[in-house]
Amino acid sequence: MQNYLIPSEISWLSFNDCILGEADDPSNSLYERIKFLAIHSSNLDEFFRVKIRKLLIKNSKKNKELLAKILTEVNLQQNRFGAIWNTSILPELEANNIIYYENQELLSEHLQEIEYYFKSIILSYIQVIYISVNQPKTYFLNNRSLYFLVKLKDTSGNDNYAYLNIPSDKLDRYKQLQSQGDTHYIISIDTIIKHCLSLIFPTGKVISCNAIKLNRDENYLIEDENSGDLIAKIEAKIEERKRGSSTRFLYDSNMDTETISVCKKAFRLKKEEMIQGGSHHNLYDLFKFPNPVKPNLQGANYPGLKHLPFESSKSIFEIINKENQLLHFPYQSYYCVLQFFNQAAINRNVLEIKITLYRISSDSLIANALISAAKNGKKVTVFVEVKARFDEYNNLFWSREMKNAGIKIIQSMPNLKVHAKVAMVTMKDKYGNKKHFSYLSTGNFNESTANIYSDFGFFTAEKKYADDLKTVFAFLKSKKKTAAPKHILAAGFNMKDKLIELIDNEINNKKEGKEAYIFLKVNGVDEKDIIDKLIEASKAGVDVIMIVRGICTLLPGIKNVSENIEIYRIVDMFLEHSRIYKFANNGDEKIYLSSADMLSRNLNRRIEVAFPLSDEKHIAAINTIIRLQLEDNTKRRIINSEGKNEMDIQNLDEPRRAQTEIYNWIAEANNE
Repeated sequence: MQNYLIPSEISWLSFNDCILGEADDPSNSLYERIKFLAIHSSNLDEFFRVKIRKLLIKNSKKNKELLAKILTEVNLQQNRFGAIWNTSILPELEANNIIYYENQELLSEHLQEIEYYFKSIILSYIQVIYISVNQPKTYFLNNRSLYFLVKLKDTSGNDNYAYLNIPSDKLDRYKQLQSQGDTHYIISIDTIIKHCLSLIFPTGKVISCNAIKLNRDENYLIEDENSGDLIAKIEAKIEERKRGSSTRFLYDSNMDTETISVCKKAFRLKKEEMIQGGSHHNLYDLFKFPNPVKPNLQGANYPGLKHLPFESSKSIFEIINKENQLLHFPYQSYYCVLQFFNQAAINRNVLEIKITLYRISSDSLIANALISAAKNGKKVTVFVEVKARFDEYNNLFWSREMKNAGIKIIQSMPNLKVHAKVAMVTMKDKYGNKKHFSYLSTGNFNESTANIYSDFGFFTAEKKYADDLKTVFAFLKSKKKTAAPKHILAAGFNMKDKLIELIDNEINNKKEGKEAYIFLKVNGVDEKDIIDKLIEASKAGVDVIMIVRGICTLLPGIKNVSENIEIYRIVDMFLEHSRIYKFANNGDEKIYLSSADMLSRNLNRRIEVAFPLSDEKHIAAINTIIRLQLEDNTKRRIINSEGKNEMDIQNLDEPRRAQTEIYNWIAEANNE
């Protein structure tokens, strides 16, 4: 029998290959395609920072084979990346009168401009370190920083080596030069430095100059979270990962054998850590690639639409009190969420605000609203997850700012991450009774990412949601579990068991000849008990349809195992981030929206919340979105039984694109 699982690393690389597919899609605008190249580079950089070290240190045959597969796939994708850039992006830029200087000769009109910028600005940040080949010494490369490895020949004819930093952390990576007529010119600071090497090494002859970069392991582990100062331990680990073990040393494929050997020795590298790359690294800097003809060559603009019910009253709470409200981001403006907290901060009847924060923006308006609420005399309690990877510093900063404003701060719990995205506002009504307004979401309280992540936000004044959220907040405060929530599903309480119950119900209904099916939209799937249960459902004849953006270790379409499971992946202009669990339930559909993926970490080591929908119009809206996504034949990929992506080639005479159709559907509803 064919194995029905695939390694999570290979599945993740399959997802990242879809990003390259979007960069290679001529139907996307030129700068959208450049953006997808930046996303691919950023994703791959993070992959090597968090996924690889365990394979390098556990030197088993299985791990060696997996690492070899990973590096083969990475190499294929890097080659494809280069081909897209060189044979598609650069010619199209040139066709639009935008010249990107790489290897071509610089115009004389630009030589003085470049040298002036180098001497006055770039040179302020350059540090040169000479490598002593004959006297072993420890040399250090900063994590993710850019460098040139320069080979020199001195006046005696001897080879010398040095490395110098490319200060892309201090300066814009790309500089727009003076236009010549209708033609625009862009150059990287890498190329400027290469052009000016004689000013750095006036007495030596430059033989070669090659780009290098080192990734370090950033997937830190705190051995004992139950004793001592957890926050201090986290801060120490953040500092420690700056010096973490190497996981990938990228070097220019043009580098000669002798120079490669010098790098290996100087930076104490292992062969399997050394990977050939291009002449430029950190291409996630392409996010800021200049567009001198903006807005031309950009993608279509989809500004966030209004949520009309909230436009009909000065008080957002009056509208929520009348009827539950479901919003669709980024199709609809995140302004509504900001208004929820802004109005709560100044409403004289508001008594208390509680919220969980996982990832917030660096200049968070929500955090500022909470600070205003505290200064206005409201009781504010905020749970801040300071173990949110790569957001630790930002979350610690806001923890201190809010605490100084009088907010009660609860920080990370030992051995658990709080990934739920929930809030509750308590106010007194005109009779002096307490009234609770709850907000539950699939996405973070982050107004920056809300512009590009597709998520759902749900506002309600129903008591059943507030009662369950009280249970969750009480646990976050006391660290003691009481009864499980009754209506919502909460990982850490009942989510995994309830999901298995819901799948079992579909299996039993199918066996009894009743209507049965399962639909799951998540960002990842690897939880073994859930996978085994889905396979059991497939074997029982239950149709299982899944949309999984990222990692999916379950392979569909395997005879007698997963043949009734279909899995799709959608990659488009907005990042698919929302989670939907839908069960036929013999015609009485159950739909949950959730913060949790079907990953082991979400279901076993986190606090998550999935909330049920009961309003018919909200259920109809979710079903419309599901239908549009399953009818997409331009951005939806089919994941086959080998875990590879296949484009849906049916009905190509009628192109369907879910994200634009969802936007238009909401816009049309606003105009009715």
